Amino acid sequence: MRPHPLVLVLAAVIAACRSTETLRPPEPKQIIDLSPSLTEDSACRQLGRRACEFLGVPQRGPFTAVVPAKPHHSYGMMTFTLLSHGGAHLDAPGRLLREGLRADQVPLNRLYGPARVWDLRWHDRHTPLQINDLSQQSEVQPGEVLLLLTGYSPPAAGEWPVHTWLSAQAASWLAARPLRALATDMPSIGNFEQLAHALELDRQPAEVWAERLAFFQAGIPVIEGLINLEQLVGEPMVVFAGLPLALADRSGAPMRAIALVY
Repeated sequence: MRPHPLVLVLAAVIAACRSTETLRPPEPKQIIDLSPSLTEDSACRQLGRRACEFLGVPQRGPFTAVVPAKPHHSYGMMTFTLLSHGGAHLDAPGRLLREGLRADQVPLNRLYGPARVWDLRWHDRHTPLQINDLSQQSEVQPGEVLLLLTGYSPPAAGEWPVHTWLSAQAASWLAARPLRALATDMPSIGNFEQLAHALELDRQPAEVWAERLAFFQAGIPVIEGLINLEQLVGEPMVVFAGLPLALADRSGAPMRAIALVY
């Protein structure tokens, strides 16, 4: 098995540094921020009013000043109400699996590593990604973070989020690949409208959450809600890093995600 090109570059740089008795990590030529800013209304701006009403998410998550016993002693602290799946976020396996990991238990080495971008913006936003759509893409190398770029943009008022999503078959096919993690600009790897319909019909959890269970059962972290992935298209060497808040919670956690471009 041939080493990943980025591994060879890093090894060469480290060897050169050692030869001068100065060990310094290689400097990326660019650092791309992949996380949208979090504001009081960012969750519903990202998902749209209809999805927020379906999920029961308030239109605003307040940022509240902490007021001490003596108000004139104010020290500039705030409390925040953040959606666990708002903005760039990790979906924790513990949300669906009885023995699944919480957000603070997902190994950080699964959230950092060489990345590959699949540009899927050509795909119809109203239909799911199928295996034949994905099998045409470049081959994933073992240990890579796969970044799926779909060109998501927030929906119009009163509309469901519109974006392509993973069919259950495509998710199972991807989960069988040697991925370190799956990350995407989709706010969800599933379809909100279909999810609402399945829940109203009391479908079994294995059917409702099929695309997520495929990754969770394979031990592959799922990261959603990224931005700026289009800036990585065509870059030959990219490292992804996404560190979620260490929340002892089985739902998920917001994260700050970046891409290091070499």
